[in-house]
Amino acid sequence: MKVVIIVLILVVIGFVVAIGMAVYRATTPPAPPSAHGPPTKSNGEIDDDALASWEPPPMAAIMGRLSRPFAPKLLKTPVEISGQAGSGLEADKPGQLAVAPADKAMRIARLRLVAGRAAIATYHCVAGKGETCDQVVCLCPQDAVVAADDAEACGDPWRKARSIGDDKLRCRKNDDDVSAVIYRTGGAISVVPMGGETATVSIR
Repeated sequence: MKVVIIVLILVVIGFVVAIGMAVYRATTPPAPPSAHGPPTKSNGEIDDDALASWEPPPMAAIMGRLSRPFAPKLLKTPVEISGQAGSGLEADKPGQLAVAPADKAMRIARLRLVAGRAAIATYHCVAGKGETCDQVVCLCPQDAVVAADDAEACGDPWRKARSIGDDKLRCRKNDDDVSAVIYRTGGAISVVPMGGETATVSIR
């Protein structure tokens, strides 16, 4: 009887993984070539010149997209965090949410831009084995154009995939609704505007 129960559990897990992959493929836009592996020339050989500036996609971002339908949410009800941009003698004033430790190995924070032109959200944490800290996610509405300099913290892979020349970036579909992997130890999530005076992000 125990063997039958174990087999049934494995079958259910297999179905859940298959459904998760189907949802991921259906809701995720095609990744740029740089996201699949090192840059190559037209003949398939590694492009050594491009390789110097190539960065692999962050594992935390990949895990966040794959796990989002199944992993427990960070919060039961959304919390809105606002950040204020500074200039001159005034420094940026990030909004911040403290994240308490939990007995769950991994939780998913769903972050959605609800006000402002664009925002950069950072999950500050202490990395354990196989974990990525700090994690930076960038949020902006589809087709919004932002300056590349304002999005420097977003990382080269994110910026290159959205580059439209003249040091400008065009945001993609679902860029205003992203996920971050939150670890057992907790930490904090901060929000600062990108190319604007204020920005508000809903975190759940």
